[in-house]
Amino acid sequence: MGWTISTILLIIITIILGFALFNLLKKNEALEDFISKQSDAVNECDKRIKEIDTRGTFSSDDEIGWFFNEIKKIQEALNEFTLK
Repeated sequence: MGWTISTILLIIITIILGFALFNLLKKNEALEDFISKQSDAVNECDKRIKEIDTRGTFSSDDEIGWFFNEIKKIQEALNEFTLK
């Protein structure tokens, strides 16, 4: 049939690279799903914080207001990591 060693090596390398590419694609898709879920969770937290203080009750109180404002700062930092 005339198969040379170089042809056999190229076929083996192609199969190995194809398998590696398939595994990397599966891992990438899993990470995309994870990031999407994290983004959804951050968005839900942001929505909930805004719902909690619709009347400004927490923001206006001195002691609780400071803590609530710190939570809002943390949420603003987390909002930078959401998918847009």
